[in-house]
Amino acid sequence: MPHLIVPGSWHNVTSGKVRSELPAANLRELLDTFVRSHPEAGYRLYSPAGELLPYHLFLVDGEQVPRTTPADDVELAPGSRVEIIAPLAGG
Repeated sequence: MPHLIVPGSWHNVTSGKVRSELPAANLRELLDTFVRSHPEAGYRLYSPAGELLPYHLFLVDGEQVPRTTPADDVELAPGSRVEIIAPLAGG
């Protein structure tokens, strides 16, 4: 199963877990499964219309997924490592 790693700042919506092993064949399935397991994380990933928010970066096995690539098109292998990189702000 693919491994999902979320930002540490999400600990309040993931019961402190930053790593999960979830069944999925593509990135969309992985994120949907993650949100079903942690419903409060949904607002961090999806708009009210159910669209993936555009400002996150996703790394699959160390390679950045282009923002223009639909999550359904990003295939995952059983041992894939997917990381969500949250947007950074500050000064």
